[in-house]
Amino acid sequence: MVFDLDTRLVICAAVMALRLAVLLALLPLMDNRSVPIWWRLAVAVPLAWALAPMALPHLAALPDGLTWPILAIEAVNSLIVGALLTFAINLVFAAVRFAGSVAGMQIGFAIVNAYDPQTNSQISIIAHFYYLLSALLFFSLDVHHHLIQALVLSFQAVPPFHAPDFVSATGLILRAYSDVFMLGLRVAAPVAVVLLLVSAAMGVVVKTAPQIHVLVVGFPVKIAVGLFVLGTSLVHFRGVVERSFAATEDLLTRVLAALA
Repeated sequence: MVFDLDTRLVICAAVMALRLAVLLALLPLMDNRSVPIWWRLAVAVPLAWALAPMALPHLAALPDGLTWPILAIEAVNSLIVGALLTFAINLVFAAVRFAGSVAGMQIGFAIVNAYDPQTNSQISIIAHFYYLLSALLFFSLDVHHHLIQALVLSFQAVPPFHAPDFVSATGLILRAYSDVFMLGLRVAAPVAVVLLLVSAAMGVVVKTAPQIHVLVVGFPVKIAVGLFVLGTSLVHFRGVVERSFAATEDLLTRVLAALA
């Protein structure tokens, strides 16, 4: 029995697996320590082998001599390409976490942060709540399909054994991350604005009735109003996150164009 092994197909699958490995290492819900590395490889390798025939037409002629330095450089380039695409997706999640931190601080939950064993750090409860909701929207809106499509198109923009333009792509990602604070404030705006008005109203009450202890009365009122506004503003949260994910698809296209 003779097996005919297509070297170009194997190289496509290996490069795709490297780019998928970075994606699965940084993708929401997959970046937890509770997800073993072998599970991520079990997803990356079969998926890369399935996508390799789609990327094969974009693979140019192989170099004359495939030496270890050439393969190592291509491995590093593939890891960086996958990381840049994943950073473009994580832009929305970074903004959502920032919005949750702002909302939690306004409500008064900044002193009740929970310990996250995945990151060995304290996290805001509201920020983690927003993060889980955005992760659900990420998969329910099929944004992960667009990310996989961008990985396949990355073979057309950045074929293996070609030098990508990392400077332009990195600058584009950095400029996109400058909008994190604006997007986060847009998500947290309902809670922040309403609680600002509540704080102003409590200041007026304290001035008119000094016998009322503002700390005893103010904290329960801000927590109750904040949680109520948080629940009623989830429709606003969904709309902002959906538009942000739609803009992320355009960002992925521009990152691929910058890499090329």
